Amino acid sequence: MQADSILGFWRRTSLEEVATKLETSRLRATFLALFVATCAAQIGMGIIAPIFPLYARGFSASAFSIGVVFAAFSAARAFVAPLVGRISDRTDRKRIMLAGLAAYGAVSILFVFATSLWHLGVFRFLQGAAAVMVTPVAQAYVGDLTPAGSEGKYINVFYSSMFIGMALGPLIGGGVAELWSYKAVFLVMAALSFGALALVAVVLPRNTKADRKAAGASDPTKTGTEFRDPGVRTLLVYWITRGFWQQGFNTFYPLFAASVAGFSESSIGLVLTVQLVAGGLLQIPFGWLADRYRRLPQIAVGAVISPLALLSIQFVHQLWAVLSLAFAMGVLDALSRASMLAERVERGREHGMGVMAGLQSGAFGVGQMLGPLACGALVDVAGIQAMLPFAASIGMVGAVLTIFWYSSWQRKQLRNGLASLPGLEGKDRM
Repeated sequence: MQADSILGFWRRTSLEEVATKLETSRLRATFLALFVATCAAQIGMGIIAPIFPLYARGFSASAFSIGVVFAAFSAARAFVAPLVGRISDRTDRKRIMLAGLAAYGAVSILFVFATSLWHLGVFRFLQGAAAVMVTPVAQAYVGDLTPAGSEGKYINVFYSSMFIGMALGPLIGGGVAELWSYKAVFLVMAALSFGALALVAVVLPRNTKADRKAAGASDPTKTGTEFRDPGVRTLLVYWITRGFWQQGFNTFYPLFAASVAGFSESSIGLVLTVQLVAGGLLQIPFGWLADRYRRLPQIAVGAVISPLALLSIQFVHQLWAVLSLAFAMGVLDALSRASMLAERVERGREHGMGVMAGLQSGAFGVGQMLGPLACGALVDVAGIQAMLPFAASIGMVGAVLTIFWYSSWQRKQLRNGLASLPGLEGKDRM
């Protein structure tokens, strides 16, 4: 009897260990599929960064018109992302991602046949709508997999895939344009999207609301109340202003670099790549910091100094110096972004992972829409050299507002006795 009991216990324990290992293996495979698919999709999205303003100039476009075309992508993000995020909380996230990747690849091919600036604007809008069916939904999927207390680690490891993809994109795009043509870049973009589509279709398990509940995910506790949450409002201000100055830089720096510094397409792509690689690689250790130390100092340092590095690019025209400043921008931006992403995941447990990922993408889209429009109008009136100081000033305004509102929100939570608020608890968060 005793031997049977020991044998039974050994069998139960072994089965539990095997089940745990299988579950861990499944989660790792899911995370890896999301990581690789998102990275491939982001390469496709970033591949046109160094050539698109120059391609649009071929249609006799003014700086403001180029800004309008870029803003079309962001307008779609701003309006569609919150809706898609909310829908993804109620249905299968995998199915939404498949539809988005298929649409993105198809629209990429349409750019080859564009014959007017109007075509470019429409295609960019459709691309933006397709893009929000991929990356925000993938972020919500990762949020479902994230254990409490590891928000910074999980979301920032995943987010690095986006920045690595966007970093490799401009480098590949600049090289393809120099070797072949601008139109070849759009075909490569389509191929990468369809490759990501195949990976998601084969590897990623479905992720319906019932599946999430069966896996132990808790239902959001405060659905429909996100705009009354001061923490959510702080996140929105950060993402809107960051999207404004980042997209203003991405849209018009290629024109500044080509006309003022005399850089080639590949050199322009290298500058954009270095910025994004720096942010993507350091996103992971900064996520670790966000889980262990107070987030406000990290947000403050990154949010304030990154726009100053942007402003400094105005005064240097040597490639090595610009690359150094671009690297600094990427590092500092990642430092603040890592903590804000961890906060977003924690708010997602209350309001819904898809809702919060959609709001982030939508807010960033608002900034990305307004940035090219405002910078384009300014360039037409005051010249290309007015763009960098203007974008940097918007970044500084956003940093000040974010720091002020975030610190006020933290003090309010402490007064209410919420000592376990993320970013405040623990002896290391001093």
